[in-house]
Amino acid sequence: MSAAVVTIRIWLVRIGFLFGSVGAPGRHVLLATAHARRLGGNLEVIRRALARRGVPHRVLVHRTTGGWKGRLGGAAAAIRAGYALARARVVVVDDYFFPIYVVRPRDGTTIVQTWHASGAFKRFGHSVRDASFGADAALTDRVRIHANYDVCLVGSAEAATHYAEAFGLPLDRFRWDLGIPRTDAFFDAEARATAEARVRAEYGIPAGRRVILWAPTFRGDRVTDARDADALDLGSLAAALGDDHVLLLRLHPFVRDRLPIPPATTTFVRDVSAHPDINELMFVADVLVTDYSSAIFEFSLLERPMAFLAPDLDAYQGERGFYVDYRSWVPGPVFERTEDLAAWLRGGEPDLDRVRRFRDASFAVADGRSTDRLLDEVLLPALG
Repeated sequence: MSAAVVTIRIWLVRIGFLFGSVGAPGRHVLLATAHARRLGGNLEVIRRALARRGVPHRVLVHRTTGGWKGRLGGAAAAIRAGYALARARVVVVDDYFFPIYVVRPRDGTTIVQTWHASGAFKRFGHSVRDASFGADAALTDRVRIHANYDVCLVGSAEAATHYAEAFGLPLDRFRWDLGIPRTDAFFDAEARATAEARVRAEYGIPAGRRVILWAPTFRGDRVTDARDADALDLGSLAAALGDDHVLLLRLHPFVRDRLPIPPATTTFVRDVSAHPDINELMFVADVLVTDYSSAIFEFSLLERPMAFLAPDLDAYQGERGFYVDYRSWVPGPVFERTEDLAAWLRGGEPDLDRVRRFRDASFAVADGRSTDRLLDEVLLPALG
């Protein structure tokens, strides 16, 4: 991002904030994201809980796009965001949210960062300063990225140390005793069964077939140029498993270009990239295959097997890096070739004890009541 663009964005946010600062802030919660056109994950779970309890709340959504239309839309979104931040008593975000970092929050405002993952193993934020992925010094010298958070939700005390480094914040800003709202659905048997039935019907998943969820993360230095790594050979996997398996293809939400599905694999592959809730796809999946996706945290709650296809591990390590030793830390075998993955899926013996140990280490609290605790202990007291 050029210095001129940064300057313009800063002042647009501040102009909106200035207008919004006229009068006392409203007694409502603002749920905001700059990476999607609608709420999802933690923010959507929190929104539903606020609605059930009749708590006033507002929604602010925007997804960055390229081109001149994207720049104009971004300019308008910056002004709206500044205004909305000034008007809210409580602000909840789930990702990097630039407007928060370039204003001085009004007295009495509480800002909560729920993040979009239940844990951290890929470096981000201040941890990747000046790496090809992430913010560079030209930005961080002018913008206090990940500043102004009052409360940050994390899954465990261990994860808090990684987030503290990434956010550049002291550990006392982090709460791992509340739980992660998006995990509550994993403890609602009725809701899970309803969601599973809906997904099976929507995507025509035959009964009796083993379901593989392929959910890779994105590649690229910026959200606007996110791309798929194209690491999985769909044809090879279909040839090995297609008779009694189904593959759900879930590209990262940042990836805008759909992956071509080879004609010979259409009865094996279902492209579910547009499905709004990955949790629902997890409920259907018998096994998760990914590379570096944080979906592994939530999936571990199901105590089902996972495998990892990471042919570019060395390059990814060099470009972005990890907080952990990837190969020994992930809760499943790591493969470089689709053929080896297919052989394991066909006849490998999953180590579910390893998955359970990973789950226990990743969640200090996971019991289906995380959202209620967040409302009762943080959001409602902050509203006054």
